[in-house]
Amino acid sequence: MSPVDLFTLCSFVCAILGGLMVITVLDLRSKLPEARIRTRMQQSFVAKPKVKGVLEADAMFTVDRRENALTRWFSPKLARLRTVSGKRGIRIVIGAIVGGELVALLMTHFMPLPDFSKPLLIFGLPVFLCMRAYNGLVQGFRKKFLDGFPDVIDLIVRAVRAGVPVTHVIGSAEEECPEPLKREFKLMGDSLQVGRDLDEVLATAMRRIEVADFSFFCVCLLLQRETGGQLGETLENLAVIVRTRREIRQKTKALTAEARITTKILAAIPICIMACLYLMNRDYIMILFNTEAGHKLLTYALVSVVFGLVLISKLARLDTSR
Repeated sequence: MSPVDLFTLCSFVCAILGGLMVITVLDLRSKLPEARIRTRMQQSFVAKPKVKGVLEADAMFTVDRRENALTRWFSPKLARLRTVSGKRGIRIVIGAIVGGELVALLMTHFMPLPDFSKPLLIFGLPVFLCMRAYNGLVQGFRKKFLDGFPDVIDLIVRAVRAGVPVTHVIGSAEEECPEPLKREFKLMGDSLQVGRDLDEVLATAMRRIEVADFSFFCVCLLLQRETGGQLGETLENLAVIVRTRREIRQKTKALTAEARITTKILAAIPICIMACLYLMNRDYIMILFNTEAGHKLLTYALVSVVFGLVLISKLARLDTSR
């Protein structure tokens, strides 16, 4: 067998193994609890076809045949970003991309990195910071939403027990809600006032907000509308569940506080030591910046610290979004 045939055979086997690995990873991700919950929530609602005159929020759930795979993936992300933070979020993400690119260029220029790592750093660091900024905005929106959501449910319970229809309560609840609940309930109220059906309004809001507790609220309203029953008691129990879930998240944050503080201290120790050495013995510390061996040591130290911080933060983070 010639070297060309051997290389071709190895490439074919690697391609098959890579495809099998991708299929296995996708299958495992689809079986995660978060993926199962999202699938059940999406199957609970039937998306209505978009017609002329619908709200802009529905644009994130429609697919244009003229769009390609990139725009179909990018458009929902952009719509989600506008939902959680508006134009400010887009500016933050763009700033993270620009800042990451500048840092990557400076690192490739001053640090003795291998040649193969420079393109990865130039393209990978802006993408990483973009994803971190996006996830941070989404998590901040979810936290603010869940902090005030139980009080809104209590408001709706009192109004329902007083005999006020749910559709009227949703439209008037915005006056008592903090942001971002005020904005979301205002969109729902405006949709109901222009004549849209409650099922369609709840389906659009559920997919726009993407918070499990709010999805439970929508399911309760739809089930009560179809089967009847005591809506006030059901929503009161839901408010208790939402508050319990919030307490669990706060307890989780308290339990992981030690690991998070340790991470910050470990990240600050090298900087503080280098600053003290610079003030006490400048010639001693400048060897790291003026010699090739010092550059290699700084590169190794930076990579080690970043890897350790990412590992510690990953171990200390508990997923309480569900």
